[in-house]
Amino acid sequence: MEVSENPGIAISTPGATTQRRVTVFEQININVFWIANNFHWQALLAIVIPSMVVKFLGDANKDINLAIVVIWGTLVAFAVNPLVGAISDYATFRLGRRRPFMIIGTIFNVFALVLFAFSPGWFTSTQLLIAFAVIFLLLQFTNNIANSPWSAIIADKVPTNQRGMTAGFNGLFQLLGTILGSIIAGIIVNKNDALALYKNEIVKIFLLIAAVQIVFVIYTIITVKETPLSEHAKFELAPVLKKFFFKPSTYPDLSWVLLARFLVMMGIWGVFYFLQYYFDDVLGGPGVKTILFGSNFSGEGFSGTLFLPVLLLFALPTSLIAGWLSDRHGRKIMVYVSGVVMTVVCVVFILFQTQYGSLIAAAFFGIGYGAYTSVDWALTADALPPTDEAGKFLGIWSAMGILPQVVGISIGAVILQVLRGLPNHFGYTTLFLVTIVYFGLGTLVIRQVKGVR
Repeated sequence: MEVSENPGIAISTPGATTQRRVTVFEQININVFWIANNFHWQALLAIVIPSMVVKFLGDANKDINLAIVVIWGTLVAFAVNPLVGAISDYATFRLGRRRPFMIIGTIFNVFALVLFAFSPGWFTSTQLLIAFAVIFLLLQFTNNIANSPWSAIIADKVPTNQRGMTAGFNGLFQLLGTILGSIIAGIIVNKNDALALYKNEIVKIFLLIAAVQIVFVIYTIITVKETPLSEHAKFELAPVLKKFFFKPSTYPDLSWVLLARFLVMMGIWGVFYFLQYYFDDVLGGPGVKTILFGSNFSGEGFSGTLFLPVLLLFALPTSLIAGWLSDRHGRKIMVYVSGVVMTVVCVVFILFQTQYGSLIAAAFFGIGYGAYTSVDWALTADALPPTDEAGKFLGIWSAMGILPQVVGISIGAVILQVLRGLPNHFGYTTLFLVTIVYFGLGTLVIRQVKGVR
C-alpha cells in the first residue's frame, strides 16, 4: 500500500488560529442538522427498509436480502464520505467550504427519497431486490455529499476547550433524530397491514423524511455562517487520494482512535440492522400483545414505540453528562465505560429473551451508546494531526462508521441465515456473542492512545 510521509498540506482555515469562543446557541445551530440526518437514517435503517424487505421480498431469505439491499450503497458511502470531505477542504465557494455541499446533496437526496417511496408500484416483485439496492445506493451517495463536509464544521469554528460540550450537543441531537425517526416510523409502518394500506404508509414516511431534511437544512444554512477560504488552493484528485493512505506510525493516536471506532461500530451495526427481525422472531408470534400498550405485536411497533424510547430516556442525559465529564476527566474513561455497558446489553439479550428483558437491554444500550457518541467525535478531534485538512481526516472518521455497516451486516446475515431454524434462537445468541468480541476489542484498543486523555 502506498503511503505518504507528509500527508498534510497547509491550507488556510478561516479562524483556525484565532477561533473565538462560541455561544451555546451557536453550538446548537452548528449541530441541529444532525437531528434531520439521524431522523432520515434511523427511520430507514431501523424500521422502513427491513420492513419493506420482508413485506415485498418475503420472509424466507430476509437476512441475506437485507444485506444485499444495503451493502452496495454503504460501500459507495464509504468512498464518497472521505473524498467529499477532502474536496470541501479546498472549496472556495462564497457560502463557505461546507454549506454548498449540504445544499447540493440534500436536493438530490430528496429526489432519491421520493423515488424509493413509489418504487414498489413501479417494479415487479422479481425486480424489486435490484431496485431497492440501486435506490439505496443513490440515497447513500447523495446524503453523504451533504453530511460528510459538515462533520468538519466543529473543527472549523469551535475552539478546542469547547469541543467536549459541542460534541455533547452533537451526540444529543443525533440521539434526538434517532428516536424521533424510530418512533414516527414505528407508528406509521406495519408490515402486518394489508398491502394497499402498507404502500400508503411507505409513501407517507418517505415524504415526511424528505420534508424534515428540507426544513432543517434551510435552518442550518441561514443560521450558520462561514467565512470563505481566503487562499485559493487547487484541488487535484490524485494527490488527495494518495494522501488517504498514511502510515499508522505517522499519526499513531489517530490510527488507534479510528480502529477503535471501527470495532465499536462493528458491534453496533452488526446487531442494529437485525433488531426488528429479533423482535419479530424471538418476542413476537400469533396472539402476542405488546406490553404496556396491549396492541398486536410487530417488530416495527415494539422497536419504535418501546425499545428505542427507553434507549433515549437513558441516552439523552448520558450524552450531555459524558461530554461535560470528558472535558474535565478525559475522553478515554468514557469509552471504557461505554464499552463495558454495551457488552452488558448483549448479555441481557442472550439471557433474557422477553419483552421486559429487551427493555432492560435498551436502558443499558442508551447509557453506553450515549456516552460513546458524546465523546467519540471529541476524541477524534483531539487526535487530529496538526494540519488544516480536518475535512479529510474527519471524512475518514466518518468512513470508519460506514465500513462497519458493510462488514457487520454481512457477518450478521451469514450467521442468522446459516443458523436459521436451530432451537432456542441459537443464531441470535451467536450474533450477540460475536458482538461482545467487537466491543471488547474496541474498548481495549483505546488504551493505546497516548496523546489524548
